[in-house]
Amino acid sequence: MDLYWYDGGTMPSTPEELEADNKELPEQGMMFVGDRGKILADFMGENPRIIPEKRMREYQEAKPPAPQAGSPPRENPADGNKVWMASFRGGPPSPGSFLNAGPISETVNLGAIALRAGRKIVYDSENMKITNIPEANKYLFREYRKGWEL
Repeated sequence: MDLYWYDGGTMPSTPEELEADNKELPEQGMMFVGDRGKILADFMGENPRIIPEKRMREYQEAKPPAPQAGSPPRENPADGNKVWMASFRGGPPSPGSFLNAGPISETVNLGAIALRAGRKIVYDSENMKITNIPEANKYLFREYRKGWEL
């Protein structure tokens, strides 16, 4: 997977899907680019929508896909607390578990490191090292003061 992070006023070019709707990229947000289209969302991922608007309308009018055999039933977003509490009571882990949140946090931190480095970084996740800018590795780990080591 390739991740492109824009911040501090730099932005990608306006995608042709937005140009088709005579719109520009918003000042903040995120865009997911896949093999079959693009999804634009607000800053925190809220209000996701397929672009252009015509494709979003087609999606909304389509019949929802049938659940796949063996997949858990779809959760009502309002039931999030029930899922969270069930995990505390020994049920399946919640979607917000540390096992899920760790890789997401790692990705966000790598975006911040790329900004500090001032250019593209290449990250070896298995060895937890930046391979193309060795000096940027100092941002991956904290050096603790004597007596405060973990």
